[in-house]
Amino acid sequence: MNEVMKMLNSKILNYAGISIAASQVNNLQTHIEKKAAARNITPLSFCQELTPYSADFDEIINLVTVNETYFFREEAQFDFLKKEVFPKYMGRKLTIWTCCCSTGEEAISLLALALSMNVNLTIYASDIDDNALSVLKKGVYSVFSLRSDGQKYHPLLEPYSTRNEREIIFRKEFLEHIHTFRFNLISDLLSKLPFYEDIDILFMRNVFIYFDKATRSFVTRKLTGRLKPEGLLFFSMNEVGSIDEHIIPKNIYKTNSGPVYYFVKENPAKKSIETAAAANKVLTAGESRRRTEAYRQEVKKIKIQKFSEQNEKVRKAKAALDTVEKTENKPVVAFYESICQEINKGDFDKARAISRSHSAYVFEDKKFSYFMQGYVEYHAENKLEAENFFAVTEGISPDFWPALFYRGMVLLDLGRTALARSCFSKCKKLISDYGSELPYAFTLDEFSPAYISSVCESFLMESEK
Repeated sequence: MNEVMKMLNSKILNYAGISIAASQVNNLQTHIEKKAAARNITPLSFCQELTPYSADFDEIINLVTVNETYFFREEAQFDFLKKEVFPKYMGRKLTIWTCCCSTGEEAISLLALALSMNVNLTIYASDIDDNALSVLKKGVYSVFSLRSDGQKYHPLLEPYSTRNEREIIFRKEFLEHIHTFRFNLISDLLSKLPFYEDIDILFMRNVFIYFDKATRSFVTRKLTGRLKPEGLLFFSMNEVGSIDEHIIPKNIYKTNSGPVYYFVKENPAKKSIETAAAANKVLTAGESRRRTEAYRQEVKKIKIQKFSEQNEKVRKAKAALDTVEKTENKPVVAFYESICQEINKGDFDKARAISRSHSAYVFEDKKFSYFMQGYVEYHAENKLEAENFFAVTEGISPDFWPALFYRGMVLLDLGRTALARSCFSKCKKLISDYGSELPYAFTLDEFSPAYISSVCESFLMESEK
């Protein structure tokens, strides 16, 4: 990245928390060169004169933000809203904020679903891109915004729109239900929102592609401050797997309904009632300790057994551990968990040291070592190194589906879509073929095989567009 792009990247990062993607550099350079030539100045001088909130700066912001979306995107989430969430608000008021609404298809989809279910919806839609918001205000969309994903919900749009071969046009009185405003998720969060009520549901789908981890944490903490107790937070299904406690505030917890994972804000009043109820169940100190220890041992047993049933070599290692309590040869599950602990602390150097340790060779199989090293670099956002480790793992063991999954995610970030598709396709097929006998399940954490498979499917569908 040359001096002009470095200066521009710094200004955009400070203003909006967005980093310029490699794929955007050529387009931005061409734009800046044309603007500078028109004023008879150098591109560097043009960048030096750029200031936030100016027309030139807004044009740059519009160029670096991606506005690819469509109606009822990620159909599974709308299924969940229809079956489990919106019925609770039938005949009642529901408040939703879609904070990075792009051209507005998400907001329109939510409104159409709510109206079809007699839900009194107040919906706020914001974005940093003026051009994108103008599309929503106008309400004229290409039929390309109607995809196979979400197709079963398309009839909900018909009462509020007209359609021809090229366009779908929404009625003004329908669009007036959506409160639209320009909003910068970085600088504007330090001031007051243009609405005062707290919200029931927050949509932050496909927002994090622009932000580093620190910015993700800041934005999430500030936005969820406006969520009501027991309010819901939705990310894109292909983002949620990489979001951990370093990003999510402590009063927000992750849960799921089938393949749909989402976050819920704790209700302090409800929690205090539950705590009081638990306090009424008085246990003696000895009984409490015995139960705690029994639970700990049971969890430990399940964690070890979960993987040992998949791999004969792990069973041998576990048998050795039973006879020699203090041994350097940890089972691969413990090896994985020790690395995860350091990743969760943000201590990547220690995680690297563990991943390179001799513990990796307990099973005379280097694939675990290479996978764990890739896993560390993936979370440290060293994508090229991570991709290399996962590729080596795949070469050693083509059935190691976790390596395929994470390699696919890294390749997608690197813009190597075709190879990423191949990884996701292989991963999905392996999970399907193994069924309930899925090996390497220790890498699932709290996720289910069905969820990982659905994420692969989501990526495959996205890359076809």
